[in-house]
Amino acid sequence: MKVGFVGLGNMGSGIAKNLIKAGHTLTVYNRTRSRTEEFRRLGAKVGNTPGEAASGAEVVFTMLADDHAVESVVFDPGNILESLSAGAVHASMSTISMALSRRLVAAHGEKKQHYITTPVFGRPDAAAAGKLFVVVAGSADQIERCRPLLEAVGQKTFVAGQEPQAANVFKLAGNFMITAVIESLAEAFASYPQVRI
Repeated sequence: MKVGFVGLGNMGSGIAKNLIKAGHTLTVYNRTRSRTEEFRRLGAKVGNTPGEAASGAEVVFTMLADDHAVESVVFDPGNILESLSAGAVHASMSTISMALSRRLVAAHGEKKQHYITTPVFGRPDAAAAGKLFVVVAGSADQIERCRPLLEAVGQKTFVAGQEPQAANVFKLAGNFMITAVIESLAEAFASYPQVRI
């Protein structure tokens, strides 16, 4: 499958490499240009803009830090929204707000493009090993279309529903639960009496 990939940070790099290993054709973009050189050596094309990564792609993934970063690569002039072909899919792996997810649904819909959310659970080592847990939401047809890509990067895919923002809720709630467990364990260890031997 012809894939665009925007965001080659600690998580995105491992995910993109696994898509290449699975035989997909990638065009990558990263704000810090030096991160793209390894992918050029692996056979990927390198776009000068997010729009170039999306142009001609069947599916373009974004794996970015936050709402602002996603808004920038999608909505700024010449970027993903203007370059992605009608009928192609934007699959957002980023942890973003429900409000932005709804905005992306509407914007892609106006362009006759598809939008699904595919946030992941796992650390960079899991991303590199293709062992992420992927949560996906959106049109059932588009989820199935993207399933081979998701299976190339994760050990299990969970479908959260047909509304893309459902996966964002799942991811945000999961992150909150993880944080709460870490805080609880920290409090427990901090309050446990010191034992002298």
